[in-house]
Amino acid sequence: MQRRRTVLSLLLAGACGDSSAGTSQSASDSDSSVGTSTTTGDAATGSTEEVPTTGSEGSHSASESETGGATATATATETATTDDTTAGVSETGTTEMTSGGCVDECMDGALQCAGADAVQACEVGEAGCLVWGAPDECAAGSTCEDGECVAGCSDACTLGDTQCMADGVADCVDDPMSGCTVWSEAVACDAGEACVEGTCAGPAIDCTDDCVWTKQAVNANIDLYGVWGSSAESVWTVGKAGSALYYNGNTWKAVDTGILTRLDCVDGSAADDVYAISSDGKIIRWDGSEWTFLSNLFPDLGKAGCLSVIGPGDLLAITYGTGSYDVDLWRVQDGVKTLIWEWSDEVLPPIGVKEVSVSFRAFSPTSALATSGHVWRWDGVKSTDLQSPNHSYGLWAPAPDLLYAAARNVGLGGRWDGQMWKVVNPALDGYLHMFTGSSTARIFGVGEQKADSSAAIVAFDGIGWSPAAVPADANSLFAAWTAPTGEVFAVGKGGTILIGK
Repeated sequence: MQRRRTVLSLLLAGACGDSSAGTSQSASDSDSSVGTSTTTGDAATGSTEEVPTTGSEGSHSASESETGGATATATATETATTDDTTAGVSETGTTEMTSGGCVDECMDGALQCAGADAVQACEVGEAGCLVWGAPDECAAGSTCEDGECVAGCSDACTLGDTQCMADGVADCVDDPMSGCTVWSEAVACDAGEACVEGTCAGPAIDCTDDCVWTKQAVNANIDLYGVWGSSAESVWTVGKAGSALYYNGNTWKAVDTGILTRLDCVDGSAADDVYAISSDGKIIRWDGSEWTFLSNLFPDLGKAGCLSVIGPGDLLAITYGTGSYDVDLWRVQDGVKTLIWEWSDEVLPPIGVKEVSVSFRAFSPTSALATSGHVWRWDGVKSTDLQSPNHSYGLWAPAPDLLYAAARNVGLGGRWDGQMWKVVNPALDGYLHMFTGSSTARIFGVGEQKADSSAAIVAFDGIGWSPAAVPADANSLFAAWTAPTGEVFAVGKGGTILIGK
């Protein structure tokens, strides 16, 4: 009996943390060489039984008092042992994977990509283990690579599209390095062919100064400022008071637009996807059956605008007039407008009878050319003044690195080849308002005679410029467009429309 009490006292002292008893804090830490026995008891009957200790295995056995009671010591010992096992914290404080505990998902300070455009950092979670935190979105235009946000690329074009570049055709392809679309190197057209609307072709009509110009019978005494068609049998011209005329290859018909202000430009991607913009920034769309309102780019009254379509439902536009010298660059996708850039320019009215005008040609969302007094190039990041030698207006640009612009000076224009300017002097005693063409060896400049503001056309055949014979009763010409098959359409003052072929 005395021995049993001694063992009980030692166990109670260990359970209470009495280190002076000379025993360990848990059964699992006991030394098997002690050779003591452990007494187990039945709380209900008070009976006892001596069993050998388990040594290093430890046990969940407990002692009881002589009154038979209590298993509290067993519970305390068992709880302490379980808690030590679950905590799993080493003396250095590093969290370890243990029975019933959490598991580190990552290393402290590590970073990883969460999708293509977000970053996750490794941090301490609620349970005390390291976990991946909430994704942190990268800035607009950036993507995640190897756990870091890096400046991303943007598509330069729509995959499969083509465009004229110099005297060849460039294709829109995937760039395997960036993952974005880019324009390929141009493939030169064959001898005798030229690139027109992204295709090499020998135009059925290839006249220059020998073209026969026919004045069209139009029952409309309104000034016309823009012209474009999907073919020579589907052509639109637009002008004052929201006027729009349509040509089906035989006759011209006035079509209601719902706009009352001057329409400055018209462009499209197909016969049923045509857009026009007014001087106060309203954009309308022709869907093959009617003109409908699409977007309004001006909060206040504007002075001029122009647009260029880069794909179905997708266009870039410039507007002038929100401030004294402000020109805004917009992108409109399916009617949703986004202001992407702006620059300051002094847009003076052309000399002659044409009103204030700007012109624009976009090749992709990140490549465009514009005239608004000065000539500007948009590269997707910023606009650059190309330092044209003269105040410039009507623009024809068959490629991003080649443009012709009409100048404010008498009879002059300018040619930019991607590097430098060359003055174009066709010896016209009048004013040029616009250029057009089917190749670099077939270019037309349209405008007016200085003496009486009658129509004037000059033609370039690849060698030099010559005047073209036009009907004597034709008024000043403000805009021109060349069909893929070679016909040239020129429009202007008082409803004047000429077709050259």
